[in-house]
Amino acid sequence: MTTGTTEPPVQLTAYDETPYLSQAYGHTHPDRIATIASLFGVKVQSIKNCRVLEIGCASGMNIIPMASSLPDSHFVGIDLSSRQIAEGNKLTESMGLKNIELKHLNILDVDKTLGSFDYIIAHGIFSWVPENVQDKMFQICSDLLSPNGVAYISYNTFPGWHFRGLIRDMMLYHTASLQVPAERAQQARAVLDFLSQSVPTNDNAYGIMLKNEVELLRQHADAYLLHDHLEATNEPIYFADFEARAISMG
Repeated sequence: MTTGTTEPPVQLTAYDETPYLSQAYGHTHPDRIATIASLFGVKVQSIKNCRVLEIGCASGMNIIPMASSLPDSHFVGIDLSSRQIAEGNKLTESMGLKNIELKHLNILDVDKTLGSFDYIIAHGIFSWVPENVQDKMFQICSDLLSPNGVAYISYNTFPGWHFRGLIRDMMLYHTASLQVPAERAQQARAVLDFLSQSVPTNDNAYGIMLKNEVELLRQHADAYLLHDHLEATNEPIYFADFEARAISMG
C-alpha cells in the first residue's frame, strides 16, 4: 500500500507525438517587421534593444537564431508542446544564451505577467486554433504590445485557400478512420497521388493545379502534412475579415 499524492499524467498534444519541423522564417524577423512598419510611419523600437514574443514557438528554431544575433534584446517563446519546449531549452543552454526564455504555456493562460513586447510574432498558428484562441491572440497583442509595438500574425487566406481546402477535405475524408499519424500521412499522400494520376492536365486547369499541389506536398515531411493540412481545425479567412476582427479587439 502506498500513501501520498500521485501526479496526473502529462497530456500529450499532437505536436508532442509528431513534433513540427521548426525552422527559421526570415519574414518574421524583427528587422523585416520594423522595416515594413517604418514605411507606414510607425516609430518602432530598435531591434538592437527590444523585447520579442513568439506565440507558438515550437522548439524555438525561429526565435533562437534571433536571440543569438541580437544579444542586447530579450526574447520569449511560448508553446503548448512540452516536448518541443524541452528540446529548445536544451539547445539554448548548450549555446549559453541568456537573453531568451522558452516557456511551456497555453495561449489561453498568457497574461500581463509576461511583460510588454515591442514585437509579437505568431506564425502558422492563427488558422489552426479555435475562435476563442484566435480572440485571445488578438487580446495578447492588445495587452502586451508596447505603445509603438508591432504584431506579425500569419494565417491562411481566402480566396486562394478555397482550392487547397478542397484537397484538404479529400485527404480528411480518406483518412478519417485512421489514428496513427504515420498511417494518416501515408494514406493522405496515396489519395493525392491517385488524384494527380487520374485527373488529366492537358487543357485542364484543375488537373494542373492538383498536380502542382501534390508536387509541393512531396517536398515536405509528414509533420507538415499532418499539422498544416490534416489538423482538425484549419480555418482560412479573408483579409478584410481578419482586419475587422483585429480592429474590434482593440
